[in-house]
Amino acid sequence: MDTLGRTKQTKRNMKIGNEYISLEITCKRSTNVDPISQDTVEKCIKIALEAHEGQRDRDGNAVILHPLLVGSMGVTDAEKCVGFLHDVVEDTDWTFNDLRNEQIPEEVIDALKLCTHDDSKDYFEYVKQIIDSGNMTAIHVKLNDLRHNIARGKAFGYPDLVAKHEKALLMIEDSLQNK
Repeated sequence: MDTLGRTKQTKRNMKIGNEYISLEITCKRSTNVDPISQDTVEKCIKIALEAHEGQRDRDGNAVILHPLLVGSMGVTDAEKCVGFLHDVVEDTDWTFNDLRNEQIPEEVIDALKLCTHDDSKDYFEYVKQIIDSGNMTAIHVKLNDLRHNIARGKAFGYPDLVAKHEKALLMIEDSLQNK
């Protein structure tokens, strides 16, 4: 971040399993004009920690590591909040009403609704719904989610998941290029 408060991007390599992946880390100075407070960002982290407590992924790692990374990849505070919470309703007992009761902003809940996959819906229809919504917070969070899932899938040997997530990533990237 420079002294004028502009966004700064850096590339870092992160080791997952036996492979290094390249992550773009974007830092943004929070300002008073940002409608989401840092208290709300912290609350979203705390909710995610509580909701995912004790959960393990297919490789035995703490589930919370994924939403923490996806949230950290967010550029805006809304993207961070949605990233931290993106699996809470989908994978735990938490509901959107529970999040409202915690005073999570509707802007965050609206994007979370889009990012929450209902298993009764085809995965690629779900991705198309995110694209068609035009909700840039949901689109950016889904991009971050897919990028991390692709990296994890490659590192831990899940070619079927990598192929599915790469197809979804391409769908979103193509839609953004055509706008």
